Amino acid sequence: MSGVAPSPTLLTDYPGRLVNHIEILYQRGERELAKRFFALLGCTIVDTQTDSGSGSSILFVYPEPTCQDRLNNVVYLSEVRQPQYELEQILKARLAEDAELRDAVAKYDHKARHEPHGVTHFGLRYPTFDDLEAVIARFEGALPDDMQGRVEITAVRPGDPRSFTDELIQAFVRTDIVCAGLFPFGQLIELQAQRVTASTEAFTRQVAAGEAG
Repeated sequence: MSGVAPSPTLLTDYPGRLVNHIEILYQRGERELAKRFFALLGCTIVDTQTDSGSGSSILFVYPEPTCQDRLNNVVYLSEVRQPQYELEQILKARLAEDAELRDAVAKYDHKARHEPHGVTHFGLRYPTFDDLEAVIARFEGALPDDMQGRVEITAVRPGDPRSFTDELIQAFVRTDIVCAGLFPFGQLIELQAQRVTASTEAFTRQVAAGEAG
């Protein structure tokens, strides 16, 4: 990144409010797989050497390698804990027994994979359209064998009927390798790149004039 040294305090003096972190879990035995998944997204992973209480350490996952603030703009990644693990084993058993529940989960999963707008997710921002396209290309053409069937990406570009605005590329990644909720329901992550367009400038002027509703 142009030789710029990481700044662990870059966001500390930011005067406003922001979303500062997300806690994400990986499944038992899949620590290295989870790390490689985030590396595929272009993130930087740092081992904190702090025990998570599950027999392994917590990892910091930084979306931006030049901004390694351990308190802000960071994902905390660690192994699923026993209470959640036990709950998910019960859910898996119920899913195996209950066709109605399986059907409901399958419909939810289909929407998350093919019509991702309106499904709970978090987003990662990339600096440019080209930066995001490079990540999309990795997922579409160079997905490791052990992620096949467990990671799927749906890209929504300007001009796509599903696109809300020509200001964005949105790429929705569906996976069960990492999760901010319950693993049987999977995780959706939006990868987003932004650009300024005429509509951006018009809306900005509208907001400044107090006209936006």
